Order: sequence, then C-alpha cells, then structure tokens
Amino acid sequence: MAATAQNDRVGNLTLEDINSSVVDTVSTSSEIMKRIVSKPKTWNGRQKQVPIFTDNSSLGVSFKGTETFDTSIDMKTASMTFYPTGYAQPVGVSVVERSINSTPAGVIDLYRTSWEYAQNSMITALANIFYGYGAGNDFDGFGNIVDDGTTTSTYGGLTRTTYPQINCGGSTGIIAATAGVLDLATMNSADNAATISGNLSETPNVIMSNPTVWGLYESLLLPTTKATYSALGGSFISGGTAVNGQVSQSDALALNGGALSLEYRGKPIVRDQKTPSGLMYFFNERWFEFDSLSLEGLNTIATTSSVTVGAYEDYKVSAFQFRQFMQPVNQLAEVGIFVMYGQLFCKNPNRNELISGITTT
Repeated sequence: MAATAQNDRVGNLTLEDINSSVVDTVSTSSEIMKRIVSKPKTWNGRQKQVPIFTDNSSLGVSFKGTETFDTSIDMKTASMTFYPTGYAQPVGVSVVERSINSTPAGVIDLYRTSWEYAQNSMITALANIFYGYGAGNDFDGFGNIVDDGTTTSTYGGLTRTTYPQINCGGSTGIIAATAGVLDLATMNSADNAATISGNLSETPNVIMSNPTVWGLYESLLLPTTKATYSALGGSFISGGTAVNGQVSQSDALALNGGALSLEYRGKPIVRDQKTPSGLMYFFNERWFEFDSLSLEGLNTIATTSSVTVGAYEDYKVSAFQFRQFMQPVNQLAEVGIFVMYGQLFCKNPNRNELISGITTT
C-alpha cells in the first residue's frame, strides 16, 4: 500500500524537505527552437523582401555563323514579402509572496521560478506556432512554408498556382504516404524532390518527425540489423549496483537493440515532439531564417534555467526580449513581459519536402 503521512507528533515538530529545483513534467522537446531560432538575424526596415527568379531566359539560340541574336532585356523575377509580428508572454510575481519567499525558510527562488515558468511556456507555445500556418498574428510556420497549395494558396504574398517555384519539392509537391505506409522508396522520392544533383548544399540536411514516425523509420532498419551476441563483457545489475553508478561488466550474455540516433542518406533524423502527427519534414536549413526586431525599451536575453530541470535546461534561444518588471499603481505585484518579434521565413521553399499521412510501415 502507498505510504501515508506520519502522525501529528512528527508533523508538528519536524520540517519538510523541499527539493532545490522545480521539475518540469509538462514541457516536451522543441528541437526546432534550438535549430532555427537560437541564432537570429537582425530585422531591418518595415518589411523583408526576397527576390526570386521565376523562369529562365528564352533568348538563347543555337547558331553556326553570323546569325543575329536577340539582345532584348529578359529577366523574370518576383519578390516574396514578409512582415514582422510578435508573441508576448507575461510573468507576474506577488510582492507579498516574494517577500515571504525571501525569508530564510525560502528554498527555491519564487522570482526566478516565475521567470523560468513563463519562459518555458513561451518556448513550448512558439514551437507549436512554428509548425503551424501563420494564422492571425502568428509567425509563419512550416505548415504554410512547406506546402504546395494544399493548405495555403499563397506564401510570401505570391500565389502558389502562379508561382509553383515556391511549392515544396518543386513540381512534386507534398508526398502522401500511400495507404499511410512509410517506406524507403517514399523517402527517396521526398529527398530527391528537394535535391539538386551534384550540389551538396542544395539537398535537405535534416529530417524532423515526432517520436512515433521516428520509431517507424527505425523499424524499417531492423530487418537488416545483425543481432550480435557476446559471451563476454556483458553488463549485469546486481543488488550491489549503485543507482546512477557504473554498471559492472561480467561474463553475462549481451544483446544490444534499438537506436539512440538514426540517419538517412547521411542526414540525421531528429525527434521533435512538436512535429505534428503523421508528418516527416525534409528541411534544408540553409534557406531558413528568423529575423528579430529589437524593440525599444526591451533587453535581448538568452534563455536560461537555474531552478528548473527536466525539459529546456540546454536551450539557448537568443531571440527573446524582456520588458523589465514594473509595479502597477494599484497592485502589490511585479509584472514583466517576454517578447519575441520578427518573422520566420524561407528563401527557397522548394528545397524542402514533406511526407504526410504516415501511420504504419
């Protein structure tokens, strides 16, 4: 049966022991925040324009003598246009509660805990937005960047039917998994669609999926994995093995299985729990950019974790800004605001690809 509290004789005479950090049991991985937003560029001007070629010149001609060439001006271009927007996350602290927490009996700093709680909540919310469709005031997300008109008819102000050059995978578009099946042939098609042969920079460099799809890909490799048995050097846990200690080596039979990391055509396949269900993204990160607009009166900060453990300790997102704590005139409280302002955009969407509808292998 479960343990219960001791009787009042102990409870009235003995203090409790509070852990020195707060464990984040809510947040999950947000790899895209680390990869794309951790090193922002500086926003400049009222909008960002990205010129693109929309077709090749038609003036070229075969010749063998003194034919006259067409020397008229011929350049077909268009511009994708992006506007800045923002996300704000308030953080409030009661002056009374902070004062109580500052007494010698305070264990975990309330001020810092409130800061990190708001910070981590913002990281989680932004990761979901970055996989979205840029609805309302949201940042543009991969839902409308890596698309072919299936869900968004325009990108960067250009119509996808008029400018198919901004569709994912070029003329291929989104690849739907046949009957929901993920197989190597489908992955080959996706990678090929986003690749220019002979140019290593013009091919996806990372593949992102949620853990379920990641595991489906792992299962594709299992039939070719060689089961290696070792009669010597296996590990064995006994009653004398310390928790978190080095597991002792013994003569036990050893068999290893499962993977910590996976690759496909030399590209890492990364588990991101924010990736929507059933999707596998082939990203060429060379073409992604987050430009951050520095707001007057706010300080640019790097995210940190000093009293919180369990989710985002290793995240160093430097696109965050913070409006310093202020006290409202009619309330004993301090209120600060985390802000991220700018825009996520892709300068060459057709160098990315998406497999949708994955459910099985």
